[in-house]
This record gives sequence, structure tokens and C-alpha cells, in this order.
Amino acid sequence: MVNYDGKTENGIPYVTRLYTTSYKYQVVVDDLDALAPQKKDVMGGGSVSAYTIGNRSITKNQLSANDVIKRWDKLMAEKQRIENGTAPRKAVAVVHRDW
Repeated sequence: MVNYDGKTENGIPYVTRLYTTSYKYQVVVDDLDALAPQKKDVMGGGSVSAYTIGNRSITKNQLSANDVIKRWDKLMAEKQRIENGTAPRKAVAVVHRDW
């Protein structure tokens, strides 16, 4: 069980020790924090992404609901993997022996 002792401004809980020592964890938490408002908009019915006034128009570059949810799930899985310390081991060298 992970004890969260900090929250971002958008309410994403995190482990302060990991946040300060692991750059990858910090990036994942910050990405989740930046994605939280978009997820909230998408889950709340979406927001207007194109406006037209007279002969002028503006279009916001917005992710689809499916893209936001996929990105959110991927980041949450990465966050949990780092918190639980289940990083895959990396082989750096193989030594063959003739015993």
C-alpha cells in the first residue's frame, strides 16, 4: 500500500520522496496534473473546440475523449509501476562461461 503525502494543484496524489528523487516519476505526475483538466472536460460532456464570430473563426487543438482516456490510463499505469518499484530489469551484459 502506497502512502501519498502530497497533492498537485489539480488533486493528483503523489509520494513526495519519489517526486523529489525520481525525475521520471516527477514527469509522470506533472503530465497527469496537466491532463486532469482535459479529462474533466471530456468526462463532463466535452467543451467547444471551434468558435466563429462573423467571418473570423478559431479552433482549439483538442484531444478526443478516447485519446485523453488512453493517455490517462497509460500515465496512471506508469505512476503505479514506479510507486510499486516493479521496473523491468535491464540486461547490460552477458557473460558466457564454460564450466
